[in-house]
Amino acid sequence: MNRQGGIGDLGLGMELRRLRQQAGMSLEYVAGALGWSTSMLSRLERGGRGAETTPEDVSALLGTMRVIGEDRARVMRLATGKHDQGWWEGHDPNASDQVRTYLTFERKAKKITNVEPQLVPGLLQTSDYCRTLLKALCVDESKIRVRMAHRLGRQALLDFHDAPKFEFILCELALRQPFSSHLLMARQVRQIAAEAARPHVTVRIVPISVTAHPGLLGGFSVLEFEDEGPVVFVEGRMSGMFPQNPAEVADYIVAAETQAALALDEQRSIELMDSIAEDLEKVRVRSDRTDGLPD
Repeated sequence: MNRQGGIGDLGLGMELRRLRQQAGMSLEYVAGALGWSTSMLSRLERGGRGAETTPEDVSALLGTMRVIGEDRARVMRLATGKHDQGWWEGHDPNASDQVRTYLTFERKAKKITNVEPQLVPGLLQTSDYCRTLLKALCVDESKIRVRMAHRLGRQALLDFHDAPKFEFILCELALRQPFSSHLLMARQVRQIAAEAARPHVTVRIVPISVTAHPGLLGGFSVLEFEDEGPVVFVEGRMSGMFPQNPAEVADYIVAAETQAALALDEQRSIELMDSIAEDLEKVRVRSDRTDGLPD
């Protein structure tokens, strides 16, 4: 089992801190009840779990905080270390322990850099774009409503007074593709530009003239925290992975920095988005004028 403070330990620590605060117990009270030092418990909550902290210790901690049921089972799954080679978040609704911990990462981050070369990031999607995307990905019709509610519900994070700083690095080509209809995409691009007006949201566009960039391998996010090291999240078709190898994490961080260096600045990106939306709307107008006319 990895005891070097990896992704699983960071998630475990954040969850233990959340449960302690939810129980209304102070760090000093819980540590004293267990005969631990406050520094030991504080280190555990920050994700610095050492070899001396065993699953049995975590079980005793949960007992002190009177955590039972599914909460206890979920935390014990984290404590027993089932994520050594890269910790996975499944889209299966039964994977509540992984999903909840990822959302904790998202809420606790001080900055999130999202590199997305082919699609619009979930936090910026309109409902029409989201629905069309899920259909294109062959998601079962019976699950689309739930998936949409989950994805669009996460957008509330943008409204939090203590929300992270967001930097979205997108590609011009992805925004110019009609994606079902020119009007749908025009509305989507204008929505992105509107979100970019928020003080804690930055949207930067890699212009279509840049044909070679790190994003060619796919999208990813880098989450930075106040007191912990950065976390990388790579979303797949049915699951998402948090790489734990330090060299791999460092490689993603360099890729994000390189992608940012290739992108336009904030003002030019907004101007480009306005231009893209206008172009898409003009195509729609021309299409309306020719509807019903012979070829």
